[in-house]
Amino acid sequence: MPPPVGLREAERRAQVLQAARRCIVSQGYEHATMRDIADTAGVSTGTVVHYFGDKESVLEAALLEKIQDTGIAFRAALEGAQTAWERLERLVEASLPTTEDVRDEWRLWITFWSEATRNERFLAISERQHRRWTRFLARTLRDGVSTGAFAALDPEATAPQVAALIDGFAVQATLGNPAISPARMRELCLDALRRLIAPTTC
Repeated sequence: MPPPVGLREAERRAQVLQAARRCIVSQGYEHATMRDIADTAGVSTGTVVHYFGDKESVLEAALLEKIQDTGIAFRAALEGAQTAWERLERLVEASLPTTEDVRDEWRLWITFWSEATRNERFLAISERQHRRWTRFLARTLRDGVSTGAFAALDPEATAPQVAALIDGFAVQATLGNPAISPARMRELCLDALRRLIAPTTC
């Protein structure tokens, strides 16, 4: 029995998005064409246009789907963490570009951020996702402050600093900076976080 039409549609759409990510990561946004995406997905260009309309929409959808996958991965990584500090450690670990999948995710972000410098639509999406990321971090910081594990800091003001540490180091590690391997990223990031949030001792 063939799969239901709705399931086939969902599978075909996911197939196109996966192909789009592969093309954008390997060729760059400017060089990847709708034809490239269609050929990689094994569908017609009309099929890509049917689902997404234009290349901007393909990149947006590819990124947003990847963000959902990342959220699932983060929640799985945090499962069982006993303290706020352990949750931060696990977030850093989950962000390390040690696998091709995570490296491709960071490459997709790098491409997206580059486009956002000249595309207001992408800039708005980037800003919205940054707010979600910092709110997520602020909840962990707030928990650490309430238990005395962290300094008496302002979680909302500190969360963007934590986000900048993780994102900045991850970009350098993904770009292959010889001074910032994933292992070195972990070491530097956790050390900086300790200095930033550790409680003051007398």
